[in-house]
Amino acid sequence: MKKYLPIASIVFLFSACFDSDSLEKDKEICKKDNKTFYITETLNYRTGKFEPKVICK
Repeated sequence: MKKYLPIASIVFLFSACFDSDSLEKDKEICKKDNKTFYITETLNYRTGKFEPKVICK
């Protein structure tokens, strides 16, 4: 049992790196909250590429 705990914790920590929500879902959430949204390009420091990101205000 003790040997599975480190493996499970590593899997749990790296699962946060993968975003399951798409841009469309993020837009819908902003619209539900009556907030304005816009899409901006942000730099992903791990890959060095620009990725779209929805920002709600």
